[in-house]
Amino acid sequence: MRQTSAIARSPAPAPVLLPVPDHCVLCGDGRLELRFPARGEMVALDAGAWRCTSFGHRHHPPIYGCEGCGLLFQWPMPPDEVLEAAYSGVVDPLYMAERENRILTFRKVVRTLGPGGGRRLLDVGAYCGYFLEVAREGGFRAEGLELSRWAASHARAQGFTVHTEPLEVRATSADRYHVLTMWDVVEHLPDPREELAAAHDLLVPGGRLHLSTIDTGSLVARLLGRRWPWLMDMHLVYFDRPTLSALLEEAGFRVLEIGTYSHTVSAGYLLRKIGASFPLLSPFTRALARVVPPAWPIPVNLGDNMLVSAERI
Repeated sequence: MRQTSAIARSPAPAPVLLPVPDHCVLCGDGRLELRFPARGEMVALDAGAWRCTSFGHRHHPPIYGCEGCGLLFQWPMPPDEVLEAAYSGVVDPLYMAERENRILTFRKVVRTLGPGGGRRLLDVGAYCGYFLEVAREGGFRAEGLELSRWAASHARAQGFTVHTEPLEVRATSADRYHVLTMWDVVEHLPDPREELAAAHDLLVPGGRLHLSTIDTGSLVARLLGRRWPWLMDMHLVYFDRPTLSALLEEAGFRVLEIGTYSHTVSAGYLLRKIGASFPLLSPFTRALARVVPPAWPIPVNLGDNMLVSAERI
């Protein structure tokens, strides 16, 4: 009689099934659909995945869409303690190498804030303090909030007060601000409703909130679909203009203006980003990198990053 090996008799391992959300993380609606299946190997991520300069553009968990409010969100969400530990451990030397271009970006956007006039400003997600520098030049009394110990230390070295605590904890203090900024921050927050409510509490009546975030309703996002580069691990929620406006109004803000946000980056950095986002273009970007001066500043605005100004009611 022919014998069957132990391996042949062993049942195939059951597939690992990721949990499925039963309600929207924003509005609670149960009408959800899987919009973008997971991409890349689902492994535990280190703090590098949450760097501002992350190149993880083709890696993310499943992303669901809510038919009720339109929000897109990844699921499962990382636990709060995992996120806080990851952000506190972020080290990002490439961001520092791009300092001059970050300053150029912030000098454009600070104009939307109006004159400083000694107004008190809190920059949420201040990172190395480059926007704080620009805000101080503009006459604001600027301070930051930043979880990365590495980044906060660089901002403090420039003489700034930087709070290393979650936004909702800062809101329990007695401090209040005339202006609060959140540049490319809200998409990283597991509970944007709670965070924007805290932002509301931190502002004086009539105070202004200015933020930027990626826009799922933009033409570029809709055309690229699952190939849109900003579908990545570190982005937990994805807004379009109506969804973000509705949430801001719910949190006690009046939306004043929505436009697009421009970034200035070096040519070398931009080519690396393009290569990471679209691997088929890598031979072209590598060839171009050999002839284009890597330090050239390049303004980038594809219309898929929105700039929002709102007033606390």
